[in-house]
Amino acid sequence: MHIPKWKRWLSYLTELELEHISSDLHESLTISLIQGRIQLFADKAIYSFEDLYSNFAEAFNRVDLSRLPGKRVLVLGLGLGSVIQLLERNHHFQGEYTAVEWDEAIIYLAEKYTLTDLDVPLMTIAADAEIFLETYTDESFDLILVDIFKDDIIPDYFSTKACLKRLHMLLEPQGLIISNRLYRSSADQTITNRYTTEIFQSIFPNSAALTVEGNRLLFQDAAYLKSL
Repeated sequence: MHIPKWKRWLSYLTELELEHISSDLHESLTISLIQGRIQLFADKAIYSFEDLYSNFAEAFNRVDLSRLPGKRVLVLGLGLGSVIQLLERNHHFQGEYTAVEWDEAIIYLAEKYTLTDLDVPLMTIAADAEIFLETYTDESFDLILVDIFKDDIIPDYFSTKACLKRLHMLLEPQGLIISNRLYRSSADQTITNRYTTEIFQSIFPNSAALTVEGNRLLFQDAAYLKSL
């Protein structure tokens, strides 16, 4: 969607709300223009913020994308497609993307505001990501990005070994999984630390973690992280 330059300039001074809708899955979905970027805010969480989506922005800065065995990318939790924008624009990664998003209202907003600006091939699937993982039997992926939230809560399935085993089955050998977890409050940190040691590391013993502004990014293969 074309946004006039004057609005982008004004958004550096004040937040501009562009659209507000609700859906069966979210009471509130707000599209705003902030610092020249389009942000999607749900009831309690930011779902997308272009290149200011700092958790994955920092994760991609730390990852050696040249190690990936191929270009097929699975995105679980589309939002407005910030993770795809980051890979395409900041890292010139020309992947082939499959994005799974349960809320059709979010897909509508993404198609209206951001996805048309992407040059990479993208297939968007409106589905429950849990059902998708449990039933998908087609080609595997080289990079899997897990960014699944209902507001500020991660659905139970995505904290289980069963989920990680399915992700592993869909991953190409030598591929990479990056999973986003909450790490803001002390309660978040306790839950995420327990998940990391008891669940994630039991499936991926060579994993690594990165903390970014209230989020914890988990990498199933620490060898992908570049040395600072």
